[in-house]
Amino acid sequence: MSIWIDQKYIGNISPRLDKFTRKGDYTYNFRCPICGDSRTNLNKARGYIFARQGGLFYKCHNCSASMSLGNLIKHVDPSLYKEYCLDRYKSGETGRKPHKEHGFVFKPVTFGSNKSENFKGILTKLSELNSSHEAIQYLVKRKVSLNKLSELYFVNDVSRLKLLAPEYENKIMTHEPRIVMPFYDDNNQLVGLSCRAIRGEKQRYLVIRIKDDLPMLYNMNNIDKSKVVYVTEGPIDSLFLPNAVAVGNSNLKYALNYFENAVLCYDNEPRNKEIIKLMAEAIGANAKICIWPRSIAEKDINEMIVAGRTEEDILNTINKNTFEGLAAMVEFTAWRMR
Repeated sequence: MSIWIDQKYIGNISPRLDKFTRKGDYTYNFRCPICGDSRTNLNKARGYIFARQGGLFYKCHNCSASMSLGNLIKHVDPSLYKEYCLDRYKSGETGRKPHKEHGFVFKPVTFGSNKSENFKGILTKLSELNSSHEAIQYLVKRKVSLNKLSELYFVNDVSRLKLLAPEYENKIMTHEPRIVMPFYDDNNQLVGLSCRAIRGEKQRYLVIRIKDDLPMLYNMNNIDKSKVVYVTEGPIDSLFLPNAVAVGNSNLKYALNYFENAVLCYDNEPRNKEIIKLMAEAIGANAKICIWPRSIAEKDINEMIVAGRTEEDILNTINKNTFEGLAAMVEFTAWRMR
C-alpha cells in the first residue's frame, strides 16, 4: 500500500485520538484509545504508531496493547476501517500483510539462546558489578537479596538501548543510568526490557518492546504453571514472592490469558481511581485477587519489605486475603472505604 494511504487514514482518525502529535516521518504519539491511558494524569500519552518491518504498527506502553494500524483503525472507527480495507484492496493489497515496503528497512534484531551474549557491549550483569556500585546500593536499600541479581542488568546510558530496538530511535532522549530487567517468554525468547530509574528521575520505568507478538510478563520463563502464580505490578515486587510474574503496569488481568491459577496482587492504593477500576474489572471476571487487610499500610510489596515485613509474612498475608466472586466484592468495597 502506498504510504500516502496510511497517512490519509492516520489523519482521519487523529481528531479522535487525544493528545495526538506527530513525532517523526512515521512516528505518532497520543493517549491510548484501548485503555484510556492514565486516569490520574491527563497529559500522559503512551500510545505510539511507528514503523517496523516495513509496516505501521500501534503499541501502548501503558496497557501493552499491540496491533497493526488497520486493527487500531478498526477499534477507533469500524466504519472507517471498511473504507481502509477497500483502499487496500484497490491498491492491490489483500490478506494480512500490513503494508508494502516504504523504501526503508530496519536491520533485523535477532537474539540467541545465550542471554548474556544478547546484550554484550550494551548491558552489564549486576552480578559483575562492585558492591559499592550505585545500582547495587539502590537494590540493597530496597532489601533485594543479592542472590537475585543474576537475571538483572545495568546500562550506564539508557539511550544505548536503541541498538536493541531501532523503532525507539526518537523516543529515548535521555542518557541516565538504569537497572534493566529483561522479559522472556516461556521459550526464553527476549520479549522486552523494563528499565528502572535509580537517581530519582520522574519517569521511574522505561519499557521497551522487542517482540510485539509475544506476551510481556516478567519471569514468565521461570514459572511452574501447575502451582499458584502470583501476579504483581512491578518486577521488583515480584522478586519477593515465589512463582511470581510482573505485568509492568496496573493491568494485572492481562496475566489471566496465560495462567489459570493466578492470584492478582494489586498495589495497596484505595484512593487510586485507575487501580480501583481495574480491580473491579478483575473481580467481575471472577479472578482471584488479593485484598490487602487494614493492618497493611504500605502501598506495594517492596515497601512492605523495607518496612520490616518478611517475604514469608507477605506470602501468608496474600494467601489469607485472596478472594473471588461475591466475597471479593465485599472485601473490595470495604477496602475502598478506608
